[in-house]
Amino acid sequence: MLELPAGTYPVPHAGLRYVLDRDMRLPQGSHLRLRGENGAGKTTFLEHVLIPQLRGTHRILYLSQDMELQQNTIRATLAMLGHTVPQSLADMAAAWVEAGGCREVVILDEFDKYLNDSQIDALGLPRFSWAVQVSHLERPEARPAFAHGFELHFSRPDTAQPDVTLELERLWPA
Repeated sequence: MLELPAGTYPVPHAGLRYVLDRDMRLPQGSHLRLRGENGAGKTTFLEHVLIPQLRGTHRILYLSQDMELQQNTIRATLAMLGHTVPQSLADMAAAWVEAGGCREVVILDEFDKYLNDSQIDALGLPRFSWAVQVSHLERPEARPAFAHGFELHFSRPDTAQPDVTLELERLWPA
């Protein structure tokens, strides 16, 4: 089970406070989509709330939204592991996922700005027990290879205030 208890999660250095009104309990085989406007705090939530909460109980493969910055590290790591280093970003991401060895939790932070749906599908996400995909795009497509689908919506109506409301919705099965 991938879990985050209901509560308030402050991130003081970012000036944000996340409010989750009910427990998030995702069974194995779940796809979780984090969705919200640019600047709603999705990446900050990942890096300062969700990942630290999961780190003690789950193995995580995290691909950040700054792929341009990660490319050199990915190339060097693949080369040191004796893997062929692909030229395209999509192929490099797939090789990185394959070489990582982690098959528990994969987190893709705004990868939909680098990869199209078929390229994301080529990453083999259903091999993971849980997949978390961050997006600000309106793409509510189901990922039928996952038994369960959820969306955590980020709402920050007043950017002068620190509160970010998190609403969990089950997308599938109905």
